Amino acid sequence: MKRISGIISTFSLIVVITMLLSACGGGESSSSKDDAGITIHALSDPENLNAFTSSDAHATQIKNNIYQRLLHYDYATMKLTPVLAAARGEVEVMEGGKGMKITFSIRPEARWDNGEPVTVDDVVFSLKALKCPKVNSDAVKPYLEFVTDIQTYEEDDHKLTFICNQVYMLAEHVVGYDLVILPEHIFDPEKILRNFEVSDFVNPTEATINDPKVKTFADAFNSEKFGRDTETIQGSGPYRLSKWQTGQRIVLERKKDWWGDQLEAENMFFQAYAPKITYEVINDFNTAITAMKAGKLDVILITPVKDFIDLDESPKFKENFYKSEPDMLAFQYIGLNVRDKILSDKKVRQALAHLTNVDQINEKVLYGKGKRVIGPILPQFKDAYASEITPYDYSPEKAQKLLSEAGWKDTDGDGILDKVINGQKTPLKLTFTYNQGNSMRETVGLMFKEWLRQAGIDLEVRSMEWSLYLGELKKQKIQVFYGSWVTDPRDDDPKQIWHTESRNGGSNYTGFGNAATDAMIDKIKSELDQEKRNQLYHEWQALLHDEVPYIFLNNQTFRNVVHNRFENINASSIYPGYYEAGFKLKK
Repeated sequence: MKRISGIISTFSLIVVITMLLSACGGGESSSSKDDAGITIHALSDPENLNAFTSSDAHATQIKNNIYQRLLHYDYATMKLTPVLAAARGEVEVMEGGKGMKITFSIRPEARWDNGEPVTVDDVVFSLKALKCPKVNSDAVKPYLEFVTDIQTYEEDDHKLTFICNQVYMLAEHVVGYDLVILPEHIFDPEKILRNFEVSDFVNPTEATINDPKVKTFADAFNSEKFGRDTETIQGSGPYRLSKWQTGQRIVLERKKDWWGDQLEAENMFFQAYAPKITYEVINDFNTAITAMKAGKLDVILITPVKDFIDLDESPKFKENFYKSEPDMLAFQYIGLNVRDKILSDKKVRQALAHLTNVDQINEKVLYGKGKRVIGPILPQFKDAYASEITPYDYSPEKAQKLLSEAGWKDTDGDGILDKVINGQKTPLKLTFTYNQGNSMRETVGLMFKEWLRQAGIDLEVRSMEWSLYLGELKKQKIQVFYGSWVTDPRDDDPKQIWHTESRNGGSNYTGFGNAATDAMIDKIKSELDQEKRNQLYHEWQALLHDEVPYIFLNNQTFRNVVHNRFENINASSIYPGYYEAGFKLKK
C-alpha cells in the first residue's frame, strides 16, 4: 500500500515526507528528559487519525503506535512478521484457481484497553467497516476488494479464514498488513454492522447503500469523533491518544499494563519503551532546526538537503546528534491532471516532461542525493524495475516540437502559446500547487516555472494548507502538483494510484486510466508467477512512461537526525526510517 507523503509520507506522502522527528533533548541532560519521552516534529497536523479514512504518511506513522495489524514488516529484514496473528497466514489456492483462502489465528494474549480479548468478531467488524459503502476508505478499499467473506470457527474464536474470489499476488500481505484491526465495542457499540454480511458490502445493492443503518454507522465512523477524539481512538497497540492541540502537538501516552509487554522478546513490535511520544507541529524547517539545536527536538526526518549537510558545521549538533541515511522506499514526482482540458493531450504532457530538468533538481535542490526513477517501481526491486527505459531528457527543442504538433502557437505575440479549445482561444497557462511549508517543493515549482516560461508556458506557483490540499487532490481539482508516495517492501499493486475505480475519493489524483489500463492492472494483480509478473511490470512502466500522468523525478535516502542519547532506533528503508516506540535511552 502507498501512503501520500508531504505531497506526506506520500506514498506522501510521500513528498518528500516533510516531518521532523525529535525527542526532547538538545543541550539538556538526558536525566531531566527521561520522563518526557520522545518529541516528534511535523510540518502540519495529520489529515486525521481514523484507521481507514486517512492515508497520509504522517497519520500512518502516528496510527502505527495506536492500532495493530495481524502482520507487520520487520524493519531489519523487511519481511512479514506476526503481530496480532500468532503466525504467518496459511495460504491455499482453491481448486481450478477460482480463488484463495488465507487462515490466521489471533494471539490469545491480545487484549483491548478494557481487558477484553481481541477476537475474530473484531476482525470481521474491521473488514465490514472498511468495505461499508459510505465509509470514506476509498484509498484502502481497492486493495481488499478481492476479499468476499470471512469464515469463523465455532470451536475457536481466535481462528478465521479470509475467503478471496480471485488469485492475488499480495493476498497475505493485504489481509495481514493493510487491514487494521479495530475494537468493535468502541467503533460500533450498537453492533450495527452485525446486521450485514461481508458479502453485502462486496457489490452492494442500492438497497444496501441506502439502508439507514449503513448511513448511521458511516456517519459516525467518518466523524471527527473517530478521527481525533481521545476517548474513542483506541487500539490494541502500546499507546493511546492523550492530547491533540490543532496546529501545536499530538501526544501519545504509553499504556501502563499493555498486553504486548509479555512478548517483548518475540519481535520489535512488542518493544515500546518511550513513556510518551509527542508530535510537535512547526510549519517551517528553519524554525524546527533551531528548536532542535536548542534542545526542544531530538530527531529530524528527511531534513532539507542543504540543512542536512550544513548541520555538520554546528559543534552543538555534532555533540548531541548523529545522522541516519537508509535508502527510502518512496519516489517523488510532478503530477499532471490528465482530465484537464489542456493536459488531456498526451503530447502536452510529454512536452512538460522534456521541460523538466530532473538532473538540475538533483544537483541544485538535492545536492546530488537523489537517484532518478522512470516509474512507480523503485530501483530496489531490481527485476521488476524497467531499467531499459530511457528517462525524458531535458530538451526544450523536443518540447517545442511536441507543442507545435499539438496545435499550440503564439498567435498574438504576447509570449504565451495559445490554442482554440471548444471554440475558445485558450492561453497555455497552468497552476503548480504544493503543500504549504515545504520549501523544497516551492523551489522546484519556481524552477519549473522558469523552464516553462522559456517555452511560452505561463505557470503559477501556489501553496495550499495540507488538509485542503489533500481534499482538492482527491476531487482532481489540481492541475499540476508535486507529490511523493511512500511504499511498503512488497511487489507493487498499481490499483490504488492508477485504476479508474480509485478516481473518486481515492488516490488516483490525476484521473488517469481507461478500460484497457484497468485490465492490465487486473492482470498484474492476478499473476502469481514472479517472472511473468516482472515482465508485466516492465510493460506497465513503458505505458506510464508514454502517457506521462506523472513526471517521475527521484528516489532518495532518508536524511534523519537522531539525538545521540537514544539507541535501538531500528534504522530502516521502511518509513519513517526508524521505529520510534523502540527508542531506548542509552545507559
